[in-house]
Amino acid sequence: MPAEKPIKIMLSSTVYNYEHVVDAIYNQLVGYGYQVLCSHKGTVYPIPGKTTEESCLAAVEECDFFFGVIFPNYGSSGYTHKEFLKAIDLNKPRGFLSHAFVPFTRTLLKNFMYDKDKNRLDFELPKKTMVMDSLKVIDMYNDAIGDNNPNNHRLWAQQFYKYELDGSTFVHTQFGDYARLANDLKKLKDGK
Repeated sequence: MPAEKPIKIMLSSTVYNYEHVVDAIYNQLVGYGYQVLCSHKGTVYPIPGKTTEESCLAAVEECDFFFGVIFPNYGSSGYTHKEFLKAIDLNKPRGFLSHAFVPFTRTLLKNFMYDKDKNRLDFELPKKTMVMDSLKVIDMYNDAIGDNNPNNHRLWAQQFYKYELDGSTFVHTQFGDYARLANDLKKLKDGK
């Protein structure tokens, strides 16, 4: 049962071509009793006198848990990536869901994107493809999981291919037990 002040989850993702998935995740989280901060749904407060980017980054600061969804589209503004980096910088409790195209393409292009020391090369897609619009999506994925960190400091991004079949199961596992997440967040805050 939700507490007096519901847990605030920031739902961060690109939206274009995936509106139905963002809507489904939003509705699932709201159904569990969370307050969901999602610019696509109009639940991120547009701070008077501030830019859209500034308001979205303020929502990252405001949230109790950051939930990033990585689609194969990077988007034109890069706001989602900036939100991910802000959540990482603030060390927000966070989790990620990634469309299966992203880690697959990352594995496929690894030899072209990185040198032997894992430094990012200037290799880019010559044009958008149906699989991915920009390799910045892979950069965002790497930032999300902490690719350059030792394995014991990395996070996972749960893969899904079709949200209704395999993505929603992860969202239910992560967020379906409100009391469990509330307890885990309290322990984390208390340093336990």
